[in-house]
Amino acid sequence: MKRKGKLFTAICSGTAAVLLASNMLCFSQAAIPQDQMITVTGAPGNGCQDGMKEHAWFASPKGLDIKEGTVAIADTDNNLIRNLNGGRVITMAGSRPSLDAYGNGLGGFRDSGRSRALFHGPSDCLFLEDGTIAVVDRDNHAIRVVGKSWVYTLNGTGTEGYEEGKPGTAKFSYPSGIAKGLGGNIYVADTGNHCIRVISKDGSTSLVAGVPGQGGLRDGAAQEALFLEPTAIVRAQDGSIYVADSGNQRIRRIKDGQVTTIAGGSEEFYLDTEYRQPGFADGKGQEARFWFPEGICMAGQVVIVADTGNHVIRAVSPEGVVRTIAGNGEAGYEDGPSKKAMLNRPGDVAWEDNTLYIMDSGNCALRSITFDPDKWLEELGEK
Repeated sequence: MKRKGKLFTAICSGTAAVLLASNMLCFSQAAIPQDQMITVTGAPGNGCQDGMKEHAWFASPKGLDIKEGTVAIADTDNNLIRNLNGGRVITMAGSRPSLDAYGNGLGGFRDSGRSRALFHGPSDCLFLEDGTIAVVDRDNHAIRVVGKSWVYTLNGTGTEGYEEGKPGTAKFSYPSGIAKGLGGNIYVADTGNHCIRVISKDGSTSLVAGVPGQGGLRDGAAQEALFLEPTAIVRAQDGSIYVADSGNQRIRRIKDGQVTTIAGGSEEFYLDTEYRQPGFADGKGQEARFWFPEGICMAGQVVIVADTGNHVIRAVSPEGVVRTIAGNGEAGYEDGPSKKAMLNRPGDVAWEDNTLYIMDSGNCALRSITFDPDKWLEELGEK
């Protein structure tokens, strides 16, 4: 059963880069009280409005990235790439020439000037070293780039499939996540193909881990290991690649050509599907349980996970110990003490300067908490 990069329905109840400047921060750690969750921008309910952060609206935004205080947002249902900088939200790329019955922009596939380009279900974004923004254009099965004035396709044809190759020839299947590698490389969680790919600086694509088109659960040599709809990836400082293996309810690691499971251990299957049984439990390694986790980032040596179906944010230590750090496990919208605050299907996370940013997709809002990874590891006894 293919979820095509979206949460399995049973859990869904409920730039121009030239603007980047270190002296133009949108908010600071000091503005966020300790152990408190605050809403940075957005509010429950779909909409589309630029302006000061208190008045901006989004439509089921999924992915985000942050660089020097500027936040890039994949505004998924609006089919736009937005930017929060200096307290103001602006649309960086994409257009909405027509709307659907719900008032969301209809998707399309068009390379053009930033204000005329078309996206379809952008699910993640990534600041690149040259100041451009790479975008996972999920429903177009492509990786796009928002340049200073133009949006272009790095690779992907707009047609679902699996194929390696030069720019314009590779095929993806509902890719969901993206991460920065060394030397200009970009890692892609190719969700529908159940594998991890890499796009080199020249745009050519190759396989990193997984067996294309074969979903399952198996650790081992990278290109023999099996994933099930991996949705998010991040590269750690030591070169390890961590994967939110959503369909398997696990956090996996790719290092030295081997895939291992770091956290999560359910062996049962969920109802009559191919997914592993989701759950909600802190613990070490296989004791931990997740519910279709869809976002991931690094905070120092700590892996941060958006545990989407559980409506919480989890932290995973280098030893594989999992603890809930935000959200109370119930879907809702409420600021306040981090572990009592309420989230609704958080889709992604990003960390910078001891501040953790949470894309609260179900609430169409960007939330944040303070998080000091060194202090957290000290409290855990691992530092």
